[in-house]
Amino acid sequence: MTSPAAEDRILAYLADRKGEILEFARELIRTPSPNPPGDERAVADLVTERLRELGVSDIERVGARPDRPNLIVRVTGGLAGPKLMLSGHLDTKPAGDLGAWDTDPWEPVLRDGCLVGLGSGDMKAAVAAMGYAAAAVRHAGSFAGDLVVVFTADEEAGSALGSKWLADNGLLDADVAVIGEPSGIEEEWESLHLVSRGAALFKVKVTGTQMHSSISDRIKGINATVKMARLIDRMDRDLLAYLTFDPHPLCPTGPTVNVGVMAEAGVFYGVYPGNAEFACDVRTLPGMEERQMIDDVNRFLTTAMAEDPDLRTELVWELMVPATEITADEPIVSILQSAAGEVLGRRPRMDAFPGATDAPHFQLTGGIPCVAAFGPGMLPRAHSPNEFMAAESVSQAADIYALATIRYLGVPE
Repeated sequence: MTSPAAEDRILAYLADRKGEILEFARELIRTPSPNPPGDERAVADLVTERLRELGVSDIERVGARPDRPNLIVRVTGGLAGPKLMLSGHLDTKPAGDLGAWDTDPWEPVLRDGCLVGLGSGDMKAAVAAMGYAAAAVRHAGSFAGDLVVVFTADEEAGSALGSKWLADNGLLDADVAVIGEPSGIEEEWESLHLVSRGAALFKVKVTGTQMHSSISDRIKGINATVKMARLIDRMDRDLLAYLTFDPHPLCPTGPTVNVGVMAEAGVFYGVYPGNAEFACDVRTLPGMEERQMIDDVNRFLTTAMAEDPDLRTELVWELMVPATEITADEPIVSILQSAAGEVLGRRPRMDAFPGATDAPHFQLTGGIPCVAAFGPGMLPRAHSPNEFMAAESVSQAADIYALATIRYLGVPE
């Protein structure tokens, strides 16, 4: 059960702090946490300080290393009931080419109703919103169960020091989780993502003949760079047909194959290239298994080498983060849709998140069913120069998270 009076108190609390919530998101952006190299201490300090100012004091700081902290924040309702987890990551991607930015990535700008800055949508706005949602729920009065807010490190580089470490060490406890990754592709708050696609990461090494380049027209050699280029082109065209997967209704285009996301070859002028390698990134569907993926890629490479006797390759498998999925009948799904409908004036459709999130570690290791992404911002703007999002989405996120929390946990009449 829920209480209209409690909901009114929550919304009034957040309405009084609407500008403050946006300014906190800006403070988070001003506090760099690019990964790599990875160091979330300053931003974790900022979050901790603000939560304590808001009256939220049950904050546990844990991590594999002091410079890579995770925060576990608890707000207890005082009555027996379920546990809901909200989660966002504290790190961002690096800014990249600073010359491509119109403004300083770490000096957030409000322009044309938008918040511009590194990590605005991915995902410091969501972190700010979750912090204030936790404070609002605390001021709602008695409620059932617990709200647990988990702010993770290292999400942008694989989560080994963040959600994976937390799950592996048994530090996560909730009945369901909601991750605040940006949930828009063409518009903000477009979808509620029930699927977190996985990621298979690997490299392919190509071996040729290293020798003096002045004699390459007189002595037969194998140019590893040229072989790599032709293999990249073939893999880009054909690898998808080698992958084993079942169609998924929320992933109508199937897996996404990105070939040559990194490449390296050769030594210097005057040296005929004997070695080259390139990296690939395949976004996988629920049900795709790592062993099968390795077999599929090797089958592609074996076919390519059989058709070109001079091609010599080696697969170097890095890792595979599995995909996850929850069903639409999980109570949190309809609760989030309802809360979003009231705050935004429209209900988001259900979809699959194109990328990987912290969901596999929460769900597969931690045993916590997880909404893979529902948060402010748009995915196409993330990891890009001049990252931006609608400024109003910050306070909208706080309203949605707080309402959904109190409705999931329940408040006595």
